[in-house]
Amino acid sequence: MYVKFWGTRGSIPTPISSLALKEKIRWALENAAGLDLSDPAVLNRYLERLPFTVQKSVGGDTACVEVRSGDQLLIIDAGSGLRLLGQTMMSNGFAQGGQQASMLFTHTHWDHIQGFPFFGPVFIPNNHFRLYSPFDDLRDRLTHQQDTVFFPVTLSYMQATLDFVEIAEAQWHQIGKFRVYPMRLSHPGVTFGYRIEDGASSLVIASDSEYKRVDPAHTAAYVEFFQNADLLIFDAQYSLTEVLDKPDWGHSTAMMGAELAYRARAKRLALFHHDPNSSDVEVWAAKEQAAAYLLHPHKKDHTCEVLIAYDGLSLEL
Repeated sequence: MYVKFWGTRGSIPTPISSLALKEKIRWALENAAGLDLSDPAVLNRYLERLPFTVQKSVGGDTACVEVRSGDQLLIIDAGSGLRLLGQTMMSNGFAQGGQQASMLFTHTHWDHIQGFPFFGPVFIPNNHFRLYSPFDDLRDRLTHQQDTVFFPVTLSYMQATLDFVEIAEAQWHQIGKFRVYPMRLSHPGVTFGYRIEDGASSLVIASDSEYKRVDPAHTAAYVEFFQNADLLIFDAQYSLTEVLDKPDWGHSTAMMGAELAYRARAKRLALFHHDPNSSDVEVWAAKEQAAAYLLHPHKKDHTCEVLIAYDGLSLEL
């Protein structure tokens, strides 16, 4: 299974500010003192060794994840990251029509659907999309988002075939090569996580979820849902302090992700749905804290790699 992140922020798109970019440049220049950057080999080595927080950015697009198994494409959520994914798809056959893909929706808060009106492939005749969710009114929700009061182009203007497929929660469903299991999560409104398997690997996405109680009785269902996942994509929007100050906001922390990944024996933990107010340094610090937590002697019976899900990150499972 191949996974690529096209949008990893939560709540609202958050482009990097000019001030933050300037600080990255300043750090890189100050720490290059004494190096001969006119030598391409020296320059390349220096750039490769720069920390993530300097050479890269978490990115600013909201939730969108590409999943592939062989030639089958499954898109999870339609946040603003969907626009760039759509551009790539247009360059790879979808501009000519006659292509198909599936989409899976965790819920319909704006940061998870706001990219759909800008998704180029749905405007091309003869493309075919199946949109899956446990919601019986998903078409109405997307139609409402594109009411002319809010957006100039209606859903009916899209010329691709759009099939809306309702799937029941807490049951396995076959979507092409993928087996998909929806589980309801704790978030304002109704939200679902998904376990996705293709016979060779397993992926769990648990975005927009809060875990108020961490005793075994209340985490057992989540641990079972996450069990042995090759990749667990986990909502880590808040720090420990923030999550205590924001009960019922429906988000979690990197540390909670680390603990649940450990209990479930997940192989990789990807921290996701970063707060729009969190800098790259803050996101990275949360990752380092979670990774250190999993190195505690009491947890050395299982190894779980902690990753930051950032816009553009791709993984083979």
